[in-house]
This record gives sequence, C-alpha cells and structure tokens, in this order.
Amino acid sequence: IRELDNLIKARFVEMFGDPIQNPKGWEVVTIGDIVTEVRYGTSKPAVEGGKYPYLRMNNLTADGHLDLNDLKYIDIPDDEIEKCVVRKGDVLFNRTNSIELVGKTAVFDLPEDMIIAGYIIRVRLTEKMLPEVLSQYMNLEALKGILRGMAKGAVNQANINAQELQSIKVYIPEMELQKQFVKMKEQIYKSKFDTMTFAPIYA
Repeated sequence: IRELDNLIKARFVEMFGDPIQNPKGWEVVTIGDIVTEVRYGTSKPAVEGGKYPYLRMNNLTADGHLDLNDLKYIDIPDDEIEKCVVRKGDVLFNRTNSIELVGKTAVFDLPEDMIIAGYIIRVRLTEKMLPEVLSQYMNLEALKGILRGMAKGAVNQANINAQELQSIKVYIPEMELQKQFVKMKEQIYKSKFDTMTFAPIYA
C-alpha cells in the first residue's frame, strides 16, 4: 500500500502543483472558508458490547487510511449522536498525537455510521472541494511539516485545535480536475485490491 500511496501523492502534485508554491495559480483560501461544520468527537470511554463502532486516533493511519483492525464500541445517548457521528464523505483530522503523527487525515468512506473520539475533528466541506482531495492535500509532506510547526504541547502529546486547523491555507483546483483525481485514485486502489484476497485497511 505504501508504494500506491507514494504514487498517488506524486500524481496529486503532478495534477495540482506544489501546495506551497501553487505554480498553477489556483485560488487560495483557508480550510475555514470551505467547511460547513467542524466538530470534536466524544470523550466518553469505549465499552464492551457497545452499540456503535468507535473510531479512535489509532484507527487513522499516517498515510490517510482507515484501519479497523482494533475497532472498539461505545454507547451514546440518542440526543448526542449527531454531535459526534461520522458519515460517508466526512474528513477526519487527528488533533492530538505524537509530534510525528498529529494531523493524520482520512476520509470516512464506509456505509455504516460510526462515533468518533475526542482526539478526532470531523470536517464537513462545502461543494468547492471534494473530501478525497482535501485529505490527500493534508497528507502531503509539505503540509505535514506545517502541521508539526503549528502543533502545541509536548512531543508525545502535540495538539492542533479546530481554529488552527481552519486557518491552514489550501488551494482550490477546478472541480473537473478534482473529480479526475478521485477517479484515478479509486482505480489505482481497485487494481491493487482486485489482486488481493482481503484488505483490512480501507483506502
């Protein structure tokens, strides 16, 4: 999978240009300009036999995937579900972790709703940017460097809050090109997984 991730990162920069230099001259905004909602997850603990799958920071990989191998469960009161439920198309951002891993970002692309833990920020986007494009952007090495520089706190417990996340600058490629990138990414992973008997990590 790492080889595929590197290929996709290279194709991303090829299609859209370096994120810092923006050689293609795309419109530049902040993440806060392209979100409809930004929320933290719940701080409630996981429980044995809980009703809802519970995504924690270790379920997001450093390369922007969901890893459900160690999935816990949780019970949440009905009136709190909307605050911390994650649905297909949401972007997930790991706000607290080690300095190397803080800022891990992935798209939730599963059909089943899950609950997110408090160390994850749920981001819902406007129509200006596709979730897969923002997630890939945030997982570029240049952006990881920015995130590490922004993180506050100890080396083993670095933190980036929702306001800081929304202040990050991002370019907005034309939508047709964004759609082409998502299609290309899906085809690359599909061709790989078609040759495997199972894949525990979801792209």
